[in-house]
Amino acid sequence: MATTDSLVNKVRVELGDLGKSFVTQIIADGTTKRFKIEYHPVDATTVTVLKNSTDITTASSIEESTGVLVLDALPADGDIITVSGTYFRYFTGAEMTELVNNALGQHTAKHTDSTGRKLTVANLPTIDEYPVAVYATTLALYALATDAAFDIDIQAPDGVTIPRAERYRQLMDMVQARQNQYRELCVHLGIGLYSIDVFSLRRISKATGRYVPIYRPQEVDDRSYPDRVDVPEPIYGDTPPEWPTTDVELTAYQGRSFSTSLDYTGNWAGYAFEAKLLNQRGSVLAVQDFTLSVDTTGVKAVTAVSRTSGSTTITFTSASHGYAVGQSVYISNIDADIDGLYTIATVSTNSFTATGTDTTAVALTDQTGTADRSFSRSYTFTLALTKDQTLRTAERTYWSLRTVNLETGEVIELKGGNFFTVRSSTIVI
Repeated sequence: MATTDSLVNKVRVELGDLGKSFVTQIIADGTTKRFKIEYHPVDATTVTVLKNSTDITTASSIEESTGVLVLDALPADGDIITVSGTYFRYFTGAEMTELVNNALGQHTAKHTDSTGRKLTVANLPTIDEYPVAVYATTLALYALATDAAFDIDIQAPDGVTIPRAERYRQLMDMVQARQNQYRELCVHLGIGLYSIDVFSLRRISKATGRYVPIYRPQEVDDRSYPDRVDVPEPIYGDTPPEWPTTDVELTAYQGRSFSTSLDYTGNWAGYAFEAKLLNQRGSVLAVQDFTLSVDTTGVKAVTAVSRTSGSTTITFTSASHGYAVGQSVYISNIDADIDGLYTIATVSTNSFTATGTDTTAVALTDQTGTADRSFSRSYTFTLALTKDQTLRTAERTYWSLRTVNLETGEVIELKGGNFFTVRSSTIVI
């Protein structure tokens, strides 16, 4: 799978802009904290700064494009500043990343993957990686040509002429060559800005408004099961829509079990969790429920509950609970009359008390449950579907991970996104 860093590395190879190491020393004069090093642009993440052999990297910063080192504290006169790291010939890491992102966005502007999602660096096919690098190289050469366009020819008194415009001409020739290379790759591979769009007309059912399936031709006496042709839905030049939740899209495969883990941090004491597949975002109709398991810390087991008949003070036994007076705690899975949110009144090592509202109930014995203190913690949610459930799931739905307030029933969505089911190319009928 492609990454922005891997594409940047490919572009640097094409430009000959590979990183080189450097080491340089500066003698401070006690009057300035800014020092110009002769190497730039530099990769700030690789720079190490020593002052008299003491590492002060965290107490300094460097301007990547100009190679200017800035120290937090003024060095003394005679201090030896040693700077080492990696530098490039043309572009900083941020500049190269912007060029790659621009090239990727233009290259994939009207193209989608097999599930209809807009192509991004995360789902970019391997065959597209080199053409994107070539196109980003073209954009980089344009930037260098623009810089060269401001140079002027130099004429020396002895009659020697230095034609600075020659560099601009050479760069534009390289731009033209790279453009032709990118265009040729796109035409032959059917990708990118120069891909040739071939539209196949499809019949649509008048009754359902859906495409009529296409099957492979068979002989009249062939009694085998027909094979369905996997024909992508034609877009007829449409631009794929931007998904509002591209960072939380999930993909399952038809007829295969599905499972994924999600992390979340928050304060959800007194809430239950649920995960559902919906027809679309905001829908109240659930298509399918996920099997949901929640892993969290901070929830304590309550092994005993006691209350004297007629008293409002409830004692909860929980070994090494670590709670403190005044903290809020949610009690659950004990009794309908007991479950709820409490404020801790007193504590001991293995128990704590809280004030309830019921004064007429009989004494409580042998009840067990859980105590969940109200504070922010990390949750890990595991969502799963069986093979049969993925087989019957539509190609695109909306998944939603939600909390339900156990007191009021209020529903709050924590995370959600598009759920894609990659269909089988053939079916049995």
